[in-house]
Amino acid sequence: MSETSEGRGFESRSRHLFSVPLRCTPCSAGAGGSERMIGGARWGGATHMVDVNTAMAAARAQSGKRKRGDKKGKKRPGSKLGVEPFDPAEHVQKEKADTISMWLMITMGLAVGLGFRYLMMPGMDGPRDVLWFLPLALVVIVPSLHKVLIPEPYKSLYTFGNWFRASFLYIFTWLSISFLVVNPPIGDIAAPEVAGKWTIVLVDEDGMVILDEGNLTSKGGEFTLFRNDSIASATIVFAVRDNTDPDAVTLTLSHLKVAPGAESVTVVDGLVSDLVSGNSSCAPIWDTLSPKQRDRIVLHEADTCVALDLGRLSIGDYNLSLTLSEQGDPWINSASESWRLTVL
Repeated sequence: MSETSEGRGFESRSRHLFSVPLRCTPCSAGAGGSERMIGGARWGGATHMVDVNTAMAAARAQSGKRKRGDKKGKKRPGSKLGVEPFDPAEHVQKEKADTISMWLMITMGLAVGLGFRYLMMPGMDGPRDVLWFLPLALVVIVPSLHKVLIPEPYKSLYTFGNWFRASFLYIFTWLSISFLVVNPPIGDIAAPEVAGKWTIVLVDEDGMVILDEGNLTSKGGEFTLFRNDSIASATIVFAVRDNTDPDAVTLTLSHLKVAPGAESVTVVDGLVSDLVSGNSSCAPIWDTLSPKQRDRIVLHEADTCVALDLGRLSIGDYNLSLTLSEQGDPWINSASESWRLTVL
């Protein structure tokens, strides 16, 4: 047989490999002609004819059915995560509702801030707790205000999250407008104060300053003055600070010796501008002060320094009382200081 014939015969046999009927051959001696058992099942007689091409086509068809079934069984993306379907019309309504709520809260905050500033505060003589407690308490009417003033279908869209955001927007709006209308240049509710430290020096008749290098400025509202048998006059030096004009501040200073029957002595009572233009200016003794004293007394170039003559103080303890006041807007701003002086 030629090579061509042999090749064709092999191809024919391989193509019909699984088409050959499976039969049981006679068993060996002792089997009694019984059929051979494979895997507990009888293997005898002709079985179904299986073609390779048919089996592969059936497998492809079955795979296609499974894929189509998977596609039909797929759900909307995000359904298991609780993502709601997007509705453009509903989204527009929610945006309009949020915008209405925003402007309502801004208007409410402005009305409360301006009303308290120009209607309530002018009738007071100073800060009161009601100025912050009552505006904060108005947060409870935020939901009711939305339900009364905002029409349908918008007011039915609001939830607890809307009330929460609206409340904070109202509070921040009220705080912002309040800070603007009570501080310069619109208003002034801050009292003047002593800028930094204060000190007491001895000034003799020739204007010479006697310094104690170990005791330059006050510590915790107390000061110890060592006279060392000097007859020089004691002068207190400090600076006045205000957020508008420190020269317009009224200054009152008095001292009281801690002794039986002692009476309070008023040192000065007048405007800072008048004191500075008179004999209470720091200029004559400023350059003779220690650099550490100057740096701790005047902290800013806008502060006004004053030097007040306390007179010749005898040995003992003294209580110094200082009052700073000014006409603010809408009320008079005033602050007081109490100091302790020990003369040795």
